[in-house]
Amino acid sequence: MNQELENLISLQHIDSKILDIESLAGDLPQKVEKKEQTLKNISDELVISNNRIEELEKENRKLQSEIEDSESSLAKYKEQLFLVKSNKEYDALNNEIDHIKKAISEFEERYILIEEEKENLLKSKESNESEIDTLNETLEKEKIKLNNAIKDSKSDLEKLHLDKKNIESKINSSHLNQYNTLKSAKGIGVAPLNGNCCGSCYSMLPPQMVVEIKSNNIIHSCPSCGVYAYWEE
Repeated sequence: MNQELENLISLQHIDSKILDIESLAGDLPQKVEKKEQTLKNISDELVISNNRIEELEKENRKLQSEIEDSESSLAKYKEQLFLVKSNKEYDALNNEIDHIKKAISEFEERYILIEEEKENLLKSKESNESEIDTLNETLEKEKIKLNNAIKDSKSDLEKLHLDKKNIESKINSSHLNQYNTLKSAKGIGVAPLNGNCCGSCYSMLPPQMVVEIKSNNIIHSCPSCGVYAYWEE
């Protein structure tokens, strides 16, 4: 067999083994990454909710204080009604009382709205905290699986990459560049004949080319897809 062709075939076998090992982890890396991002988003949302709850509690404490002060003032003005000696003073006190009642009503409405918002935020917070616990649990399991898959295949991958580097050093740069280009585009750079067809794209090859490929002494590329072809007895 042509030595250059033999090296290209060996390189394809090594790349196929590397791909097989790397695929053992399956979609775990993507799952882990996606869950980590989801966890971050929920955690960020939880921080925002906590900050908002603190703001609402602060605002309601202030409102409660204003309501208490207004009710105290209201009680004083009501007591003064019995002490006034003119209609003018009576009307002035009544106007002030009405003003305070209106302010108290507005304070109480605002207080209720804040409590409703706070209650909704607390429910959302509880849900987020529960989801964070669940995500952390599943994320930890998937990280362990991923780390085990990487650990188990680490030594094999290291050896294969060394073998690959050694083989690549023996291949002509033009052949190697074409192989790498084909592998990137099609996932394969070298393929055995499938009858009289290309083993990659299954296009029918010219009879004379098939004869020459079967000799394994001449390097041929498929006219249709460009993948290097060889005969596997």
